[in-house]
Amino acid sequence: MGVSELSFRESICWLVLVVAATPITQAALLKPAVPPRGWNSYDAWGASNESITLESAQGLVENQLLIDSGYTVVTIDAGWFGSSVAIDEYGRPIPVNTMYPSVGTTGDFKPMTDKLHAMNLTFGLWYMAGVPKPSFEANSPIKGTQYTVRDIATNTTYCPRWDKGWGYEVDHAHPAAQAWYNSLVELWSEWGIDLIKLDCVNAEDELYAHREDIISLSTAMSQSSNDFIFSLSPGGFANVSQMAELRPYVSMARATDDFWDTWSYYMDSGGGGGAGSGFSHWDAARDLVTVVRNQAPTFWIDLDMLPFGRIGHPGQHCSEVGVGCARNSRYTLDESKSILTLWSLVQSPLLCGGDVRGGQLPPDISAALGHQGLHRMTLEIQTATEALRMNNTATTGDGYIVWRATTTNTHQYVAVFNLVPATKSYSIRWLDIGIVPPPSSGSVEDVWTGEPLPHVGGGTLTASLEPHGVLLLQVGN
Repeated sequence: MGVSELSFRESICWLVLVVAATPITQAALLKPAVPPRGWNSYDAWGASNESITLESAQGLVENQLLIDSGYTVVTIDAGWFGSSVAIDEYGRPIPVNTMYPSVGTTGDFKPMTDKLHAMNLTFGLWYMAGVPKPSFEANSPIKGTQYTVRDIATNTTYCPRWDKGWGYEVDHAHPAAQAWYNSLVELWSEWGIDLIKLDCVNAEDELYAHREDIISLSTAMSQSSNDFIFSLSPGGFANVSQMAELRPYVSMARATDDFWDTWSYYMDSGGGGGAGSGFSHWDAARDLVTVVRNQAPTFWIDLDMLPFGRIGHPGQHCSEVGVGCARNSRYTLDESKSILTLWSLVQSPLLCGGDVRGGQLPPDISAALGHQGLHRMTLEIQTATEALRMNNTATTGDGYIVWRATTTNTHQYVAVFNLVPATKSYSIRWLDIGIVPPPSSGSVEDVWTGEPLPHVGGGTLTASLEPHGVLLLQVGN
């Protein structure tokens, strides 16, 4: 059973967008009309096993705040095929029964998919393109052809930055290259998989190396009997031209490097180089929402999953920046609201990476993730733009960023983000934000609290902000 039958049944409709792929083929993709929301296993578990995955799914369906806001995606990230990458007779990675007992000896995810579909949830899997090493070593036949995996493999390592060593690049000039990707999608369709997260593509140095992999998988999905959400993950930052080129072939694409629970990741995540490289989630949001998102409804810019709640992997060092050891997220509630506000203004997918099993997600974080005012804003936004940036944090200790969003209604949204770890009050002219004429008293509401903003009048907005906090306003009725 496909995504269109089971997922977002209450609040999300689906659009079919037919787009040109290449002179060779025409790709037709299902595009979710609302950015997907749900849970990804990576931040808390890496690849979650069957019991943790099903418990997490149950945690979602029992959390009415999350379900009412469309959190219905359940994705198992890297590693579901085991450390040695289990394969079937055609060289295609399959789940291992030590992690997923219900797959039996044949590696069939269908019984687990059926359980998730019965909960009205969407099931996603992580994957990487190319040819896995075990498939190459076994010289597996490519289903439906006279060729083997070695016939289409090059001697170039696929995604050398991935420390586990995945495999080799595909020679797309070979006549069996498309058949290889068709066979993968055929298997995922048999399992009933709804979402594929393709990793190590779309980074600044990855697009042209893996453009054909993306197109080949997109083509195979468009010809499948199953409905797919096709998501890209870069392992670095993407640039504007790449995102614009990719949007016909995918449902959503990551714009940023991995996002973790340290403020430096928010402010200075680095263009593929990690924290300290001078490029932030703010920069990615500003550049991409203007050039890509505002020009391509139903293509979603992904700012990465949200490291909220209990995260980290067992066995990792607690001093490690990034994955680290098992811990509660270092973000305060105000910081979490700031992050959620930016993600929602960009209309990024919202995928919680923390432990969402019953009772594990902190109630205040659960309420923030499922905030109905934030959900309503995401549904209403037509365009969103960074309006102002004042960052004197290194000199005067002051810094703020202001975003403005237009909607399908007469009102607009304005968000003022505090960049410094101290309580601050900023006076900002409405004219400088682009709100003309200034709003009248009683016409401005704090979205997070639902309360009218007092003392509105004249030409200036006074924003009183908690450390790294945000003021999100609905302006007008």
